Amino acid sequence: MVTRQEFLDRTEREIIILDGGMGTLLQARGLGIGQAPEEFNLVRSDVVEQAHREFVQAGSKIILTNTFGGTSIKLDEYNLGSKAKVINEQAVKIARRAAKNSDTWVAGCIGPCGKYLKPVGKLDFAPAYHTFAGQVKALAGADVDLLIIETMSDIREARAAMMAARHNFDGPIIAQMTFADGRNTVTGTDPLTALTVFEALDADAFGINCSTGPEEIFDAINLVRRKTTLPLVVEPNAGMPRIEEGRTCFPASPEHLAKYAKKFVAAGVNVIGACCGAGPTHIKAISDAIQGLKPLIRKRDRCRSRLSSRDCTIEICADQPIRMIGERINPTGRKKLRAELREGKFHLVRQEAIEQAKAGADVLDINVGVPGINEPETMRQVIKVVQQAVNLPICIDSSNPEAIRVALEEIEGKPLINSTTAEDDKLDQILPLAKHFGAAVLGLTLDENGIPETAEERLKLAQKIVRRGLEIGLRHEDIFIDPLTLTISAEPKRSAESLRTLRMIHEQVGVATVMGVSNVSYGLPNRALLNRTFLSMALQNGLDLPILNPFSESARQTIDAANVLLNRDRAAKKFISNYGHVEEEKAKAAIDSRPLKDRLYDTILYGNREMILELIDQALNEGWEALGLNEKVLIPALQEVGRRYDKREFFLPQVILAAETMQDAFKRLKELFPAGEAHNRGKIILATVKGDVHDIGKNIVAVVLENYGYEVINLGKNVNTRVIIEAAAEEKAKFVGLSALMTTTMVEMGRVVHDMREAGIPAKVIVGGAVVNKSFSDEIGADGYGKDAMEAVKIIDLLLNGKA
Repeated sequence: MVTRQEFLDRTEREIIILDGGMGTLLQARGLGIGQAPEEFNLVRSDVVEQAHREFVQAGSKIILTNTFGGTSIKLDEYNLGSKAKVINEQAVKIARRAAKNSDTWVAGCIGPCGKYLKPVGKLDFAPAYHTFAGQVKALAGADVDLLIIETMSDIREARAAMMAARHNFDGPIIAQMTFADGRNTVTGTDPLTALTVFEALDADAFGINCSTGPEEIFDAINLVRRKTTLPLVVEPNAGMPRIEEGRTCFPASPEHLAKYAKKFVAAGVNVIGACCGAGPTHIKAISDAIQGLKPLIRKRDRCRSRLSSRDCTIEICADQPIRMIGERINPTGRKKLRAELREGKFHLVRQEAIEQAKAGADVLDINVGVPGINEPETMRQVIKVVQQAVNLPICIDSSNPEAIRVALEEIEGKPLINSTTAEDDKLDQILPLAKHFGAAVLGLTLDENGIPETAEERLKLAQKIVRRGLEIGLRHEDIFIDPLTLTISAEPKRSAESLRTLRMIHEQVGVATVMGVSNVSYGLPNRALLNRTFLSMALQNGLDLPILNPFSESARQTIDAANVLLNRDRAAKKFISNYGHVEEEKAKAAIDSRPLKDRLYDTILYGNREMILELIDQALNEGWEALGLNEKVLIPALQEVGRRYDKREFFLPQVILAAETMQDAFKRLKELFPAGEAHNRGKIILATVKGDVHDIGKNIVAVVLENYGYEVINLGKNVNTRVIIEAAAEEKAKFVGLSALMTTTMVEMGRVVHDMREAGIPAKVIVGGAVVNKSFSDEIGADGYGKDAMEAVKIIDLLLNGKA
């Protein structure tokens, strides 16, 4: 095994060349359609070894084991799950033989497990973590030099893989995701968010691989290259595959990838390889092109810290606008919220999350501390609801370590744990959780003796918390400090000490600070005046992240003004936008006062499954007809989901949640449709073609189509052509949807189309999948191409109406 320092040193000395697409070589050398590439480790190790050797000879200084699909969950799809350990071990031995007598390192390759985690898919976090841990242990036990996690598109799955890797392997770990368009993964995560999550989980390098070619990856690298000092890694595909004379071809030449290799070096990339479609000739061209080039020393933008959700990252920097933590999801003093939490209801939680986001909160504090409830399970459910409702980072507010742990399993980004004290037993409980789950942690300046009276004593506690955090492996940017605010009615001198503590932490400790502002005025009249004045003073003394009621107009105005005066609002753009014209203040309308039609529409749009049936019943009681309600309110809402998906405002999690909410509504309504007027737009056969065991995308398409009124017959994966044709004929289907993820199986689509035409099946054929595009669809004679679920709906609607 290579040490982490050895890896870092080498990335600073030289541009390291990775290998190319192992699957591409194996497909050309006997890998059968529907056969797992990893099975070749057992039955054709000579072919795998030769492929590795060719990459080494081409200049690869890191070769990846043939274990991309080596988790037990993924191998189960090929009935090889029980052999996962030996397959991974054998892969390392093969790569070691190929790299013998060279300075090439062997990296254990870890790809997706083949199932999306909740809420996108059905897999829970724990089994995902355990399947990755099993693979990591096998690779580490066989003595790989480093690990490479790659082609991840779901940040929760990426977290599970990275956590399993770091917990079970002491060597270097490269963590990579794939961004479909250079901006976002299919589940919504952007490059900066991915970087933020992987940095917090202690990755040794951050990378981007696969995609449709080097162009999109270059755009994504430019978004993050000044945001980190970690080595950067790229592995682009050799373009988007196409079929020529019945063979899968990748259009990007070795020269094209070599040209981009130079651009990547100039952008500060340290490790360069290639992915699908790239063979030894591509790697040799890349190796030759970068000869003599040295790694660029990148300067990182100054930033105290970052927090993130699945698809939103906030930066806490001196030159960025002041960020605010919304405090409203807290049952203290709120009878209605306490009652809902006791009953296991979360409508008010969802409403508070949405309204605080609209009011300008940047992070949401979540506290579910109600006596007598199961706090860990309630916290789990509330985290799910909030993450479905808004895309803001989360602050987990609890003193219960188990509730914090459960929350961290559900988190989709990098959260803030609120909190630990400086007491040794509390630090021993909370800091390891932050380290393991890649969270930031908030330290309170108090210990077993209470809150110290002087700023100097509080500073010592802050320094202790930071020191202990660094000792366990946290970084400065993962540690926040709260100097604590006491009410001035009881402790008149303490507020001044809190401000002094803020200043001292800012100047002497250098970590981000958090403080609840409203405590200072408790028990006094005109609290808003005291709060905003204290907030202004705290910001001047270095407060980074105030905890506030975001509905407080005076607090928002104070922050807006401070952003201008502290030069955080350049040219006062936001201030002028907010206050350039004066309007009479309008009372904020309660969400429940809106017309029922609007509330139902938003319930579908934002996927509020908790309220949909209640609102449906209310509409029916008010005289709405089931069919009219479906066609005039619910379907238009789902169409708006599609529009926002097209504009990259929504991603798969929002689409799936809206579709599932629609499914709940449709099941209730279709029982009431008048006879002969059932909303059935026709039958659609869906199948993943023969030899392909991937069906995540197809299943998402099925859910969406069902909610548009189509009857979907889902035949599953690895479906024989004859079975598809027989089903289409028997069901008199209007459409057949074919899916393929692999370049080796996409050619099967052409055979299905041909055989359907020969059999006289009139159904229209729609094709889709990661490796499929419009030109391929046209080439095989399909009637339409759906790049995703929403596009498939559009194409089918057009065909149904004779417009395509």
